[in-house]
Amino acid sequence: MMTKSLIPTLLLALAAGIATHARAAGDEPTALSPQACQALHQELDAVAAHVREARASGAAHADAPDPYPALAQALEAHLDALKAGLPTPATPRAQAGELLSDMRDALVLVRGATHLEARLLAVQRLEDDRRLYNRVLETLGCSATRPTAL
Repeated sequence: MMTKSLIPTLLLALAAGIATHARAAGDEPTALSPQACQALHQELDAVAAHVREARASGAAHADAPDPYPALAQALEAHLDALKAGLPTPATPRAQAGELLSDMRDALVLVRGATHLEARLLAVQRLEDDRRLYNRVLETLGCSATRPTAL
Protein backbone atom coordinates (compact mmCIF):
# COMPACT_ATOMS: atom_id res chain seq x y z
CA MET A 1 0.00 0.00 0.00
CA MET A 2 1.39 3.40 -0.99
CA THR A 3 1.66 6.11 1.59
CA LYS A 4 0.94 9.79 1.05
CA SER A 5 4.62 10.70 0.98
CA LEU A 6 5.46 8.07 -1.66
CA ILE A 7 3.12 9.37 -4.38
CA PRO A 8 4.80 12.79 -4.89
CA THR A 9 8.17 11.04 -4.99
CA LEU A 10 6.95 8.66 -7.68
CA LEU A 11 5.47 11.52 -9.70
CA LEU A 12 8.75 13.45 -9.57
CA ALA A 13 10.64 10.34 -10.66
CA LEU A 14 8.24 9.87 -13.58
CA ALA A 15 8.62 13.49 -14.66
CA ALA A 16 12.41 13.26 -14.36
CA GLY A 17 12.47 10.07 -16.42
CA ILE A 18 10.44 11.65 -19.19
CA ALA A 19 12.68 14.72 -19.18
CA THR A 20 15.86 12.62 -19.27
CA HIS A 21 14.59 10.57 -22.20
CA ALA A 22 13.60 13.64 -24.18
CA ARG A 23 16.88 15.47 -23.47
CA ALA A 24 18.76 12.44 -24.75
CA ALA A 25 16.77 12.79 -27.97
CA GLY A 26 17.78 16.47 -28.24
CA ASP A 27 14.35 17.89 -27.44
CA GLU A 28 14.68 21.25 -25.73
CA PRO A 29 11.73 23.21 -24.34
CA THR A 30 10.70 26.43 -26.00
CA ALA A 31 8.87 29.31 -24.35
CA LEU A 32 5.09 29.63 -24.41
CA SER A 33 3.39 32.86 -25.33
CA PRO A 34 2.29 35.09 -22.44
CA GLN A 35 -1.35 34.52 -23.42
CA ALA A 36 -0.93 30.72 -23.34
CA CYS A 37 0.82 30.95 -19.97
CA GLN A 38 -1.95 33.13 -18.57
CA ALA A 39 -4.69 30.78 -19.80
CA LEU A 40 -3.00 27.70 -18.37
CA HIS A 41 -2.30 29.42 -15.05
CA GLN A 42 -5.95 30.52 -14.81
CA GLU A 43 -7.07 26.90 -15.19
CA LEU A 44 -4.54 25.69 -12.62
CA ASP A 45 -5.59 28.46 -10.22
CA ALA A 46 -9.23 27.41 -10.67
CA VAL A 47 -8.29 23.80 -9.85
CA ALA A 48 -6.54 25.01 -6.68
CA ALA A 49 -9.54 27.13 -5.68
CA HIS A 50 -11.97 24.22 -6.12
CA VAL A 51 -9.72 21.91 -4.08
CA ARG A 52 -9.42 24.49 -1.28
CA GLU A 53 -13.18 25.01 -1.27
CA ALA A 54 -13.91 21.28 -1.09
CA ARG A 55 -11.40 20.78 1.71
CA ALA A 56 -12.83 23.70 3.67
CA SER A 57 -16.44 22.62 3.29
CA GLY A 58 -15.61 19.02 4.17
CA ALA A 59 -13.62 19.99 7.24
CA ALA A 60 -15.93 22.75 8.45
CA HIS A 61 -19.21 20.85 8.53
CA ALA A 62 -19.26 17.16 9.30
CA ASP A 63 -23.00 17.03 8.60
CA ALA A 64 -22.72 18.98 5.30
CA PRO A 65 -23.35 17.21 1.99
CA ASP A 66 -20.41 15.32 0.50
CA PRO A 67 -18.33 17.97 -1.34
CA TYR A 68 -16.33 15.48 -3.43
CA PRO A 69 -18.77 14.66 -6.26
CA ALA A 70 -19.26 18.39 -6.82
CA LEU A 71 -15.49 18.87 -6.81
CA ALA A 72 -15.03 16.17 -9.45
CA GLN A 73 -17.72 17.73 -11.63
CA ALA A 74 -16.23 21.23 -11.29
CA LEU A 75 -12.73 20.03 -12.18
CA GLU A 76 -13.74 18.20 -15.37
CA ALA A 77 -14.02 21.41 -17.40
CA HIS A 78 -10.70 22.74 -16.10
CA LEU A 79 -8.89 19.52 -16.96
CA ASP A 80 -10.45 19.60 -20.44
CA ALA A 81 -9.15 23.16 -20.89
CA LEU A 82 -5.69 22.13 -19.71
CA LYS A 83 -5.72 19.24 -22.18
CA ALA A 84 -6.69 21.58 -25.00
CA GLY A 85 -3.81 23.88 -24.06
CA LEU A 86 -1.09 21.25 -23.72
CA PRO A 87 2.33 22.67 -24.58
CA THR A 88 3.59 21.74 -28.06
CA PRO A 89 7.26 20.92 -27.27
CA ALA A 90 7.53 17.15 -26.89
CA THR A 91 9.02 16.88 -23.40
CA PRO A 92 6.71 19.36 -21.65
CA ARG A 93 3.74 17.96 -23.58
CA ALA A 94 4.56 14.45 -22.36
CA GLN A 95 5.06 15.64 -18.78
CA ALA A 96 1.87 17.71 -18.79
CA GLY A 97 -0.04 14.84 -20.40
CA GLU A 98 1.11 12.41 -17.70
CA LEU A 99 0.07 14.84 -14.98
CA LEU A 100 -3.35 15.38 -16.58
CA SER A 101 -3.81 11.62 -16.86
CA ASP A 102 -2.99 11.25 -13.17
CA MET A 103 -5.41 14.07 -12.31
CA ARG A 104 -8.18 12.30 -14.23
CA ASP A 105 -7.41 9.07 -12.38
CA ALA A 106 -7.64 10.99 -9.11
CA LEU A 107 -11.04 12.35 -10.17
CA VAL A 108 -12.31 8.78 -10.48
CA LEU A 109 -11.39 8.24 -6.83
CA VAL A 110 -12.76 11.62 -5.75
CA ARG A 111 -16.05 10.81 -7.43
CA GLY A 112 -16.50 7.16 -6.49
CA ALA A 113 -14.30 6.01 -3.63
CA THR A 114 -16.26 4.54 -0.76
CA HIS A 115 -13.69 5.42 1.89
CA LEU A 116 -13.09 9.01 2.92
CA GLU A 117 -9.34 8.38 3.21
CA ALA A 118 -9.19 7.36 -0.46
CA ARG A 119 -10.97 10.56 -1.47
CA LEU A 120 -8.66 12.67 0.67
CA LEU A 121 -5.62 10.99 -0.87
CA ALA A 122 -7.04 11.61 -4.35
CA VAL A 123 -7.55 15.29 -3.54
CA GLN A 124 -3.93 15.43 -2.38
CA ARG A 125 -2.86 13.84 -5.67
CA LEU A 126 -4.76 16.56 -7.54
CA GLU A 127 -2.95 19.24 -5.57
CA ASP A 128 0.46 17.61 -6.07
CA ASP A 129 -0.12 17.20 -9.80
CA ARG A 130 -1.22 20.82 -10.07
CA ARG A 131 2.02 21.95 -8.44
CA LEU A 132 4.07 19.75 -10.77
CA TYR A 133 2.16 21.11 -13.78
CA ASN A 134 3.17 24.61 -12.67
CA ARG A 135 6.79 23.39 -12.65
CA VAL A 136 6.41 22.16 -16.23
CA LEU A 137 5.12 25.61 -17.19
CA GLU A 138 8.12 27.22 -15.51
CA THR A 139 10.43 25.24 -17.83
CA LEU A 140 8.61 26.87 -20.74
CA GLY A 141 9.16 30.40 -19.49
CA CYS A 142 5.84 30.77 -17.69
CA SER A 143 6.67 32.62 -14.50
CA ALA A 144 5.52 31.09 -11.24
CA THR A 145 4.66 34.59 -10.06
CA ARG A 146 2.28 36.26 -12.44
CA PRO A 147 1.75 40.00 -12.70
CA THR A 148 -1.41 41.24 -11.05
CA ALA A 149 -3.79 43.74 -12.56
CA LEU A 150 -3.78 47.11 -10.84
